[in-house]
Amino acid sequence: MALPPNYMAFYPAVLFATLVAGLRGGLLATALSAGAVWILWLPKAPMEESWRQQHVQLLLFVVTAALTVAIAKALRLAVQEGATVEARFRIFQEQALDGFVIMEPVREAGRVTDFVWAYANPAADRMAPAGQGLAGRRVSEVFTGDTTIEMIERLRKALEAGVPDEMDVRRVIDGQERWIRSSAMKLGEGLAVSFHDVTDQRLADQAVRAAEEEARRSRDEFEHIANAAPVMIWMSGPSMGAIWFNASWLAFTGRRMEEELARGWLEEVHPEDRARVLATYDEHFAARSRARLEYRILRHDGAYRWIDEAAAPRFDRDGKFLGYIGSCSDITDRKTAETQLRGGEARVRALVDSLPQLLWSARPDGDFDYFSPQWIDFTGVPAAQHLGDKWLDAVHPDDRDDLQGAWSQAIKGGLPFDLEHRLRRHDGVWRWFNARASAIREEDGTIRRWFGSSSDVTEIVEARRHLEERVAERTRELEASLEERARAEAALAQAHRLETVGRLTGGVAHDFNNLLTVVIGGLDMILKNPADTARVKRLSEAALAAGRRGERLTRQLLAFSRRQELKLEVVDVGALIEQVEPLVRRAVGESIDLTVDCEAGVGATRLDPAQFEAALLNLVVNAADAVEGHGRIEILTRRLTLAQGQVSGATPGDYVAVSVADTGTGMSAEVLRRAFEPFFTTKEVGKGTGLGLAQVYGFMSQCGGAVAIDSRPGEGTTVTLYVPAVDAAPTVEAPREPSDDSWAAGTSILLVEDDAAVRAVTESLLQEMGCDVTTDVDGPSAMARLKTGQAFDLLISDIVMPGGMNGVELASWTRSQRPGLPIVLTTGYAGDEFAEGGAEITWPVVRKPFRAEQLSAAVREALARAST
Repeated sequence: MALPPNYMAFYPAVLFATLVAGLRGGLLATALSAGAVWILWLPKAPMEESWRQQHVQLLLFVVTAALTVAIAKALRLAVQEGATVEARFRIFQEQALDGFVIMEPVREAGRVTDFVWAYANPAADRMAPAGQGLAGRRVSEVFTGDTTIEMIERLRKALEAGVPDEMDVRRVIDGQERWIRSSAMKLGEGLAVSFHDVTDQRLADQAVRAAEEEARRSRDEFEHIANAAPVMIWMSGPSMGAIWFNASWLAFTGRRMEEELARGWLEEVHPEDRARVLATYDEHFAARSRARLEYRILRHDGAYRWIDEAAAPRFDRDGKFLGYIGSCSDITDRKTAETQLRGGEARVRALVDSLPQLLWSARPDGDFDYFSPQWIDFTGVPAAQHLGDKWLDAVHPDDRDDLQGAWSQAIKGGLPFDLEHRLRRHDGVWRWFNARASAIREEDGTIRRWFGSSSDVTEIVEARRHLEERVAERTRELEASLEERARAEAALAQAHRLETVGRLTGGVAHDFNNLLTVVIGGLDMILKNPADTARVKRLSEAALAAGRRGERLTRQLLAFSRRQELKLEVVDVGALIEQVEPLVRRAVGESIDLTVDCEAGVGATRLDPAQFEAALLNLVVNAADAVEGHGRIEILTRRLTLAQGQVSGATPGDYVAVSVADTGTGMSAEVLRRAFEPFFTTKEVGKGTGLGLAQVYGFMSQCGGAVAIDSRPGEGTTVTLYVPAVDAAPTVEAPREPSDDSWAAGTSILLVEDDAAVRAVTESLLQEMGCDVTTDVDGPSAMARLKTGQAFDLLISDIVMPGGMNGVELASWTRSQRPGLPIVLTTGYAGDEFAEGGAEITWPVVRKPFRAEQLSAAVREALARAST
């Protein structure tokens, strides 16, 4: 701007800053505005034209802007106060338990015909009929019938009167009768009404009135019952003054009610007992506790009688103390009997002193106050030295804590005491005693005294200890028997596998003979004409293929009978069943019709192939037993999706189901229920172990699958294995390429093998690799050679060998004597445990029969590991 500014443009900024930020904000905006004018537009030289006039205008702007700040501040405070009041009112109304509404009249032809709720707080909406808000609605819309008419008439009167009213009105809300306490007052042209539900209060008032009536009736009944009671009953107020006595008391004393009230009854109490009675009452009134006391009171015939009084404090529903109520019984005859009883205690004491047991007694607090002469004679200690708890000095130190704890527990709970412990005889010998004690109680249940006896049970304890030793010995024998049984059961489980293998030998022998025919015939023809290279190659390949088929068949048989951990692989179920089919057919025999139906594209699953083959063979053998040599067995494979709960033990998802169904005799419900129990079998003794289905069940559980049996008597049995399906590709062993064995040239190897043929073949394979081979037939021979100090680069040893030392023992000895010498073990067994005692095998193991490339890879890996 070329000219001085229009100051009016700055006032809205000053006003806005004050309303938003308060006094400081307004003054700051004023200062900033004046500064901007000073810097941008005011002439700097006093000699310039209008210099004075413009400075005066700036000063006037500052003054008027400051006044604007003051006015805006007051306006801001008023707005804040109004907002605060409004917020407090809103919070109060939203949190209030009482309903509050503002109602506007609806006029027709100048007459009020209805009312509209202009405002209703949440409490009012909660008391409205269910599902209906009040704001904006008419009374006639919310309420119907007489309730509408009554409410509009009452509101019209309050509007016309112009003064507040308060009344209880009856309303029917949601079909229930409710009482509302309401107050209405005129507010401008409308009404402000506050109200709250007093239905519960009215019901409570009614209940109080009913309770008071019931209390009056109960009091009358109590007085009637108490007057008919044979005991004397009284009641007092909170200040120890008597307020009522029953008829039995008045008949006993021969006095009137007026004479007994307050403390008049004390005139009948024996003078010697009066002070004690008053002191007892003072103590219990102060503590508000139950009281029990005995004193003498004058009977109407002039005789003093002993009474037993029990008193208890009275409280109202609110816990306010009302006084005591007590009952009194004449116990004069009992007192006389007690006197006579004490007179006979001397005779009883004489009788007690003649008993062989050590007798003693104690006060209610457990302190001993009497020992019989037998105790004194046994311990050799005067009774005075064992009083209180000093008797524990005679107890054996090892038994003292247990005895003292048991005695304290009996005292606290009033329980019988029975414990064995050792006591020192006067000559220093420790003897076993059985200590027993019982409490003598008063009529009210409190303990008057403890009486006990200690009987010498040394001979019994020694006999019992001898018996316990015999029992312990028999227990050890029983445990040994149970261990033997466990070993027998384990052997039985293995026998089940061997039993099945035995059934296979006849059929498997046929397959082996076929394979051996190929091998022997081929080798014989090669030896007759070794110069025919093409023929030698063709016959060698046929013999090698037959040998590998024999290897696979052998591994299937060994896998069925061995013990090993689960080794899961992704396998094609259809291909696996096709591979094991010949073995299964040999197991069932030619007389049984066996069909295999494998659904195309059934897919893969993750399992241990050897264990699966064993499980399938178990099921087929069981099916063959069920059809008893004639019938039909079907192996069916399919892929399906299981829902939740469809098969017990199987979670929802995709599965490959392998079923073995037979047309045999089937199972009863009881047999079906116990089918998976170990050692449960329906076969004759010696025909089965009962472990087949149990092993199948355990294998499927390890694989994450499930087993289901469907069977009925006479309708055959179907056992289905459900294994989870996977989308991964099956594991395929890549073909081995011929390797370059130039690295093995000059390697010195010690070969230990007891079988001459295997030793010759292995030696030849190693020599063809370029190794220098030295052979021994057993472990001791190899050990003697190693002791000579002859240098070797590698030790290869069979595991199972004659001569008293196996390959694992030889390898362990070699490691201790030549730590740097690499070792490779070979074995023809399929199990994972080779050495007795479960020795851990940490060396590479090559399983027989092995090929040249397998042996080469094992040797190369062992040498590489040793060099590393």
